Amino acid sequence: MKIGVMLRAIDEKQGIGIYTKNLMDHLLALDKKNEYVLFYYNPKYLGRYVRYEHVREKLVETPLSSPILQARSAPDLSLYKPIWDQVKIPIEAKREGVDLIFNTKFSVPLFTRRKTVMVLHGSEWFVHPEWFKFYDCVQIRTMMRLYCKKASFLISNSNLTKRDFVNILRVPEDKIKTIYFGINPKFRRIDDEIFLKKTKEKYHLPEKFILYVGRIYPGKNFGNLILAFSKIHTSLSQKIVVVGHPRFGYQREFASIEKLCLQERILFTGWIPMEDLVSLYNLADLFVFPSLYEAFGIPLLEAMACGCPVIASQTGALPEIAGGAAFLFDPYSPDEIAEAIKKVLTEAKLRKELIERGLNRAKEFSWEKCARETLAVFESLA
Repeated sequence: MKIGVMLRAIDEKQGIGIYTKNLMDHLLALDKKNEYVLFYYNPKYLGRYVRYEHVREKLVETPLSSPILQARSAPDLSLYKPIWDQVKIPIEAKREGVDLIFNTKFSVPLFTRRKTVMVLHGSEWFVHPEWFKFYDCVQIRTMMRLYCKKASFLISNSNLTKRDFVNILRVPEDKIKTIYFGINPKFRRIDDEIFLKKTKEKYHLPEKFILYVGRIYPGKNFGNLILAFSKIHTSLSQKIVVVGHPRFGYQREFASIEKLCLQERILFTGWIPMEDLVSLYNLADLFVFPSLYEAFGIPLLEAMACGCPVIASQTGALPEIAGGAAFLFDPYSPDEIAEAIKKVLTEAKLRKELIERGLNRAKEFSWEKCARETLAVFESLA
């Protein structure tokens, strides 16, 4: 079987980009039987998998391939993504003679006779439309119905996501399979104090800190984390370190930091390389995941794998993924978030239990397992 893979998402820095890179690394190493044609829009990835004889890499050019355009903001790119997905890819798939088209993100070519598989990374547009710009939400909700109907099969990142698509879009249950993401083995406990010290100095990290990893917008509930911290910060020696970037709707959260005079207690690093992020998980006293709706939550598992105790929302898929290895709270209650922070920071026995449970839970997730289950989906359609 010849499989064409749409790799437009390989450029992304957060969850979908992490998924795309890790899945392809393990899938291509695992499956030597099938042929793969990898379709890129960014020329910088050409040669990433040149070592594999059963893999052919191809640049599918549109204005997206221009370095100048790639340096611009997302709205510029959004004009060309549908052209790449719906026009260029079907043409190239036919030219290459692929049997199946796989997209690591949520779309499939609507006008192709090839079998298609796409990945569902969440259902926020249906469950929480208020988190998105109106026209973006309407467009995605409309197109998602078409993609789900057209796709030969769908992969969901959690049972929560699967239930949402079955219940909301009436997708047949036997058309969707949940395949959990994995954890990069680089996320582990580090005992090298000198190495950790270098990372601390590189980012000017405080001696003690609570770690938050993710983008900043209303759905991530960063505002309630700030309110919770404001209630207890005078009794804590920890600061908050934020790894990530703001997105649409973040202004209110930033305004609350100034209003509560917490500028000196919160450090923003922006996105950082994976190797440095591993160190931050190891250095942190606590990892907090206050998201109102998370369809999977890779940072939760990364923190656990590094031996960092985790507190997380009791909503979305976080309880499903945590599997009893995180201390859960009501994300809509700043008081409950504050209580969870203090409890885990001050109760040594609880901290130890969370660390041990987290390390064991993290072992249940691997990219190799994710790749094997994904390959099984492909072969079921052959």
